[in-house]
Amino acid sequence: MQPDPIPLAQAEALRDEILALPGVAGMHGGQFGEVAMLYPGTRVRGLHLFTPRGRPDETRMEIHLIADLSQLPDLGELAGEIRTIAEGYVSEPVDVFFSDAS
Repeated sequence: MQPDPIPLAQAEALRDEILALPGVAGMHGGQFGEVAMLYPGTRVRGLHLFTPRGRPDETRMEIHLIADLSQLPDLGELAGEIRTIAEGYVSEPVDVFFSDAS
């Protein structure tokens, strides 16, 4: 069994820090719940480590969000803030996806 890419407590802390930002309504788990980091007995929705097929050295952290448009966020700035936060938790490059809006 492989070790978790990041410990559960770190994944939850990253999620919680992102959710506290104005302009973020929630984490998006994908259409079928496929966007999540899986841990024994639980999952952290909206976070996903992705490795392109045939390129094992190009793993990236994907963060999938629901934007809160009532806050009128600048999505580019918000994505930058999220990348900066994520850099404190993961060493992989970070891609931010606004997968839904409310």
